[in-house]
Amino acid sequence: MEEYLKALADETRLRIINLLLDNDGLSVTDIMNILEITQAKTSRHLIYMKHAGVLQVKKDAQKAIYSVVKDTRCRFLKPLVYECLRKDQAYTDDLNRLFQYTHTEETAK
Repeated sequence: MEEYLKALADETRLRIINLLLDNDGLSVTDIMNILEITQAKTSRHLIYMKHAGVLQVKKDAQKAIYSVVKDTRCRFLKPLVYECLRKDQAYTDDLNRLFQYTHTEETAK
């Protein structure tokens, strides 16, 4: 559990959790575009959370799709995100960019 909690002790990782919590999954490219961070930084944080058991990954063609592991350890994530993080403008802005990004992607298809 200690590694799990350590994985959440970073603003960028919390921003990623904010995006993934209500989502079926996002790729590295999706996350880096939405959060406007580099591919290296995105990958580093995703791998850290995967090793800590916070995230899971599945391969979809040539992409790795990351999502939150739904187990008993994550039961506090929703209150953390909904009641704390999303009251902060930065996390709300991330969700707005996610919405715009996913709708732009759907329109492009």
